[in-house]
Amino acid sequence: MENMDFVAKAKEVWQNPEIQALARRCFKKKFNCTPVIMEKVCASGSKCFHDLHYLFQTEQGCPVPSDACPINCVVSNFVICGVGCEPCPPGVPSPRRAGDCIIFTVKYKVRVWFEFFDPAAKCLEVGMASECFTRELAIPIEDIDGGCVLCNPETVDLCIRRIKLDCIRAVVVPRPSSYPSTCPPFAIEVTVEKEFFALESGRSIICIPTCTEECIELPFPILPGACIPFEREAQCEDFCQETDLEPGRCAQCPPPQP
Repeated sequence: MENMDFVAKAKEVWQNPEIQALARRCFKKKFNCTPVIMEKVCASGSKCFHDLHYLFQTEQGCPVPSDACPINCVVSNFVICGVGCEPCPPGVPSPRRAGDCIIFTVKYKVRVWFEFFDPAAKCLEVGMASECFTRELAIPIEDIDGGCVLCNPETVDLCIRRIKLDCIRAVVVPRPSSYPSTCPPFAIEVTVEKEFFALESGRSIICIPTCTEECIELPFPILPGACIPFEREAQCEDFCQETDLEPGRCAQCPPPQP
């Protein structure tokens, strides 16, 4: 809550006309580039995928019935291979940058519950079919502010995050023609929707703008609610100064300087 109050106060101060005038004056000044090495996000992107999967057998190893009617579908046991503590299976490469994409592999399990008519029991029954799937995906990414100038080009970090993962459709279909005839004649076609965000980061050479001259002329500090005195810039370089407490000071010859 305190952080929110601080942000609100900072925004309020920024809208102050005097602060805005100082900022505009600063932006008109010339800047130098001071190179520093800092962690920077080099590129990022997101992508949504729809994968079609086919379940041919029930949990008991029986063919999916032709009259199966899906009533629920879930996706579970999701992992991104090579991210965090999840190892890459043999033959599966780690997440990597290839051209303008970040390529990685995911694994998950699909479960579908369905109703069907059991001729033996002569009533409706509920069955379940499940299978694990592995998919390699590519997310197009775009450079951010020209990308990175890396001191060690091989030392980059890839961050991949799941935004969506859900089973959005399940329906019984005849065996697709691309499957061999040894497969059961019917399958549950499942559509899994996945969306991911990915970014690449590394220690890059970054330009920090610094002023060639003093950017902002800081005003005299004023307490909240205090009155700002009327003041004009003096035109004389040399002058004698006296006050009501010391009259006649400037009547001396020569008049003393301050």
